[in-house]
Amino acid sequence: MVVEGSVNWNPEEARRYHEATKHTFVSVRMPGRGLDWENRPYPFKVYLDAEKIRLPAGFGSPPLDLISAITSQQRRTERLNLSELAGLLFYSAGITRIYLYPFGGRYYFRAYPSTGALYQTELYVVAGDVSGLEPGVYHFDPGQFVLSVIRRGDYRSHLSALTGHDGVVSCDAAVVLTSVAWRNAWKYGARSYRHWFWDGGTLCANLISTAGSLGLGWEVLVGFVDDLLNGLLGIDGRREAAIAVVPLWSGHASRAGPSPEVGEVRHRVLPLSRREVEYEEVTRAYASSRLLSAEEVSLWRKRASSMTDVGARHEGRRLRLPGPPDGLALPPLGDVILRRGSTRRFSRVEIEAWKLGFVLRSMSVPLKTDFLGNQGSLVSVFAIVNGVEGVPSGSYLYDRLTGELVLLREGRFRRTAEYLCLEQELGGDASATLFLMSPLDAVLSSLGNRGYRASQFEAGIRVGLAYLAAHSVGIGATGLTFYDDDVREFFSPASSEMECMMVVALGVPAYKPKPGSVHIGAVEHPVR
Repeated sequence: MVVEGSVNWNPEEARRYHEATKHTFVSVRMPGRGLDWENRPYPFKVYLDAEKIRLPAGFGSPPLDLISAITSQQRRTERLNLSELAGLLFYSAGITRIYLYPFGGRYYFRAYPSTGALYQTELYVVAGDVSGLEPGVYHFDPGQFVLSVIRRGDYRSHLSALTGHDGVVSCDAAVVLTSVAWRNAWKYGARSYRHWFWDGGTLCANLISTAGSLGLGWEVLVGFVDDLLNGLLGIDGRREAAIAVVPLWSGHASRAGPSPEVGEVRHRVLPLSRREVEYEEVTRAYASSRLLSAEEVSLWRKRASSMTDVGARHEGRRLRLPGPPDGLALPPLGDVILRRGSTRRFSRVEIEAWKLGFVLRSMSVPLKTDFLGNQGSLVSVFAIVNGVEGVPSGSYLYDRLTGELVLLREGRFRRTAEYLCLEQELGGDASATLFLMSPLDAVLSSLGNRGYRASQFEAGIRVGLAYLAAHSVGIGATGLTFYDDDVREFFSPASSEMECMMVVALGVPAYKPKPGSVHIGAVEHPVR
């Protein structure tokens, strides 16, 4: 069944986009367009005429360790409050480091990893029953640490209808992730559409982990009526578009009644830069994956729930990685998020096998989503191991069901890992480099073009969890880009039906990283 007038169910557009934006040895050596530093996009979205609500600064730090937080089943005794919401937003996307340039400029690093540190992901809150906050739709400004009022009223019923999720009417609030196209396309051009979901996913890993640490239930929804959700947020679906919804449940929120009428809202917004460039490949890839009606969302959710296991398989020698030492006390999540940063140099010092095992198990935990259905994951993790105690150097497939590494090929592959990661030394110097791959054609045949969003977004979440897991056990991590087809070829035949979504490298930093800290209201936005 295909809904009349739909655009999602012919997956040729997603496949065409993916092929057109692959990196090759030749493509990265073609003359580039260069970066116009005078036209660099401003890293924050600023509403110039909206009412602002200052968020409380005295929020607590997420107390649970990563595994306890992401798998938490604890129950709360009261609904979400404004101080907790402030902490949730900070540990998802707040400012954790400020770099002072020699010439006097400042650069603001955030709680989540982002391609090029461009931070194109924005957060909105659809609040229904949050103690200390009136129902409404709000935008989070991490620079001034305020909520900008987009519209007043309880819109949970409307959000429930456009996501096809009945439980949304009883959530305390839902966080909506969007992507600002030009902020990432300024540097990465057409390939930036991939980054919408990479960076949205890494942010989402922080969000759901922090929510779990607060005892909140959550679910990641990537199926919704795009035009209606964009309209609710007051964004256009071209320059900025919604990519995910994460409802949050305390179990004590009231059930929403009918939502107010969703009229048009217009607020003046600070321009990103002097001019913006729209990349047709990005616009077309997004537009062709929209769901146009509640009926189509329902169909999409049914198709997702009926998918069978799409994980990679291979028969080979198996290696079970040890668990953490008995009595190991992991640091609380809040400390880990402040400590997290992308490693810039690896030392080639070997890491202990249990640390690799901890990262792999942490990033492979079951996720509550609307797109995983019965198969548990759209991505499989392949690895090149070059410096892990007790693990022979070689290429592997991780079996998430058994927690074992399956040997594909034994050998020393530091140069290969470096080459596959766009010839970046980080890929070869790492103790282990993980390649997250998805059977794209199988996913697209079931989920349409929107399956591309789902695969990339899940990869982003799992890479985000890998970052948090690595920093939980005292090693470093960094995301890397890659030569798409060369990755598939290297891991074949196990990867012959796969496409690479993301790469994350793990190892011991060659320097002592400095932890971040909490920066509240650190930015004085310009007025143009």
